[in-house]
Amino acid sequence: MSTDHTNTIIEPAQPAPEQAVPTVGVFDSGIGGFTFAGAILARRPDINLVYFGDTLNMPYGGRSLDQLSRFARNSIEFLLSKGMDILAVGCNASNSALGQGELKSFGVPVYDLVSSTVEYVRAAPAAPAKLGLVATQAAVRSGYWERKLSEVLPETEIIPVAAPEFVPLVEAAEQSDRANRTAVEKYIQPLVDDGVTMIVHGCTHYPLLQPYMEQLFPNLSYLDPAVCLAEKLVGNIVPAPAEARPGAIRLFSSLPGSMFYSTAERVFGRPARGLTKMYIVNPHED
Repeated sequence: MSTDHTNTIIEPAQPAPEQAVPTVGVFDSGIGGFTFAGAILARRPDINLVYFGDTLNMPYGGRSLDQLSRFARNSIEFLLSKGMDILAVGCNASNSALGQGELKSFGVPVYDLVSSTVEYVRAAPAAPAKLGLVATQAAVRSGYWERKLSEVLPETEIIPVAAPEFVPLVEAAEQSDRANRTAVEKYIQPLVDDGVTMIVHGCTHYPLLQPYMEQLFPNLSYLDPAVCLAEKLVGNIVPAPAEARPGAIRLFSSLPGSMFYSTAERVFGRPARGLTKMYIVNPHED
């Protein structure tokens, strides 16, 4: 049973109906999906956004594919009930559990991180000899990212690494520079030692640690699937009308906290508490 704990959401005025601005739905295990929700709105600030972060069940990385599939389906149905027109999958672990076929079964256009990144890589003029895929345990275990990248980069050695410490660090109420640097060095240094020259962020939380990666490993290049998805989605919808107004932002979290609010405010540039409702879509599971 879903539980609604607040009474109001403060939203900007809705665009006029004739503008036909779509509502993009995004879900994630927590705040990671803000990275590409922000990338979308940076390119099209008039788009309406409805976001669900399942912080109650975070992190998703160590969960079974059956759990992830169930959580994802529930989250997508919830977003549909809130008027979603376009689905943007903000959770790589869920993306690994639900392939394109299942995602398309919900009857709305779907943009997912894996296929968007694969298309970007396919169009790139050159490929690295060795590519590091840093992802959650679930995403690495499924092999989905690795398989899809190998299809378009047959000559590239793809080295997947699970980094289970990254998501809890990003979601922590109080950030620790020392802990962040230690974890980044722990997971990235072996890839550098192995000759990797490019890192793919296989989780939307991980770009939030990229400043530490750039400090410690300035010679690496980084590929953010959030940017790939945002470019693809914005390029495929009707251009923004002249003098477009900012779209409505509605945020839902199963357990909102200080990091949820502060990250949302930093990404969207708007006070987040008035935009947020607590809503339990997936009851807590161990």
